[in-house]
Amino acid sequence: MPEGQYYDEIAAEQAREFRASAEVVRSMQELPRPLRAAVSHVLSAACTELANGRVLPIEIRRAVRHVQKAVREVEQGLGR
Repeated sequence: MPEGQYYDEIAAEQAREFRASAEVVRSMQELPRPLRAAVSHVLSAACTELANGRVLPIEIRRAVRHVQKAVREVEQGLGR
């Protein structure tokens, strides 16, 4: 495996997950619009950075993963 390929696969998978979570948030009409917009923006921005081959600092990546986890929990709580 060429150097960096493993990281690229992880980053690509996370980018897909972040994009999917951003789409879920945009569809959550139960959340106030400003909150939907902000959370979706954070997830989409992280996705864009990873998809363009840029590395997210570890604490930023952890924070975005935390937001993504919270979105999944809210989604499950809403019965989606």
